[in-house]
Amino acid sequence: MATSPPTVLALKQSFLTTQTRVLSQPLAPTRDWLSNNKNNNTDDNTDDNNNDSEKTAPPLPEKAIDDALFKLNHRLQQHVKRAYAPQATRHVAEQIDRLYWDAAERAVGGGSGGEGWGEDEVEGGWLNVGADLANPQIALTLPLEWEDHTTTTTTTTDPSPETKHYAALATDLHALADRKTQATARVARLRSLRTLLEPFSSSASSNPNPDSNPDVTTSEGGQDEGNGLGSVQENLVTRNGEVEAELQRMRMLLARVGGRVGLLQEQNADQSRDERGEKVGDVEGEERRKVRALLDGL
Repeated sequence: MATSPPTVLALKQSFLTTQTRVLSQPLAPTRDWLSNNKNNNTDDNTDDNNNDSEKTAPPLPEKAIDDALFKLNHRLQQHVKRAYAPQATRHVAEQIDRLYWDAAERAVGGGSGGEGWGEDEVEGGWLNVGADLANPQIALTLPLEWEDHTTTTTTTTDPSPETKHYAALATDLHALADRKTQATARVARLRSLRTLLEPFSSSASSNPNPDSNPDVTTSEGGQDEGNGLGSVQENLVTRNGEVEAELQRMRMLLARVGGRVGLLQEQNADQSRDERGEKVGDVEGEERRKVRALLDGL
């Protein structure tokens, strides 16, 4: 079973532990210092007769050196136990880790105060703590290869298992982001089509919101009733259909109306002739009355 990659906190704590281990090593004099001290001791014994007038510092005995080093290393170990305890190392590692995260947050997304993702935030949004990688815009900005800073450019070494695992996950995430973008566009297109077909639905008035899920009932035959294709009005212009029957009734009605209109026209014509005859008779009678009145006046 492959071990999980170490976290940033674990790396910091490991580094601090290594450095404190170096500082807690017991102290010891170097070989050069010991040889110089021993040479001074032999030189002083051989040159006492030649340099009586010169006074040199006496060499340190080995027992005194060992006693001093023992006491110094004892105090050093006591200091290490007090200052470099595991709890203190863990606390310092957590503080360093927190400082790194705070600096990254201020550098990447610290300048934005509004909600949502701007152009600059989307470009480096995957660096933010708690970034929503389900957002295709952020997922597509994720690099496909992880830059391993532990390997130098001069040495050609195989990538680590963590780097290969990251590359595989990043490739899968890019593919899923593309699929989600295509699915979102298809859903938007289908919703627009459903909005256009909504007037043909019998339940359009009862369900004015096209985005909501309508109540669909299924019959025994497995066909949807209500807001499905079965609710769209069927084609009426068919043989022996409703339009043909209605046209037949209209023809009969037109025939009856045409007959009544013809009778009305004949009645109107007779009435107009009678009225014209009465008017002519009235005019002739009036003329006769005028002639009689004229003759009577003479």
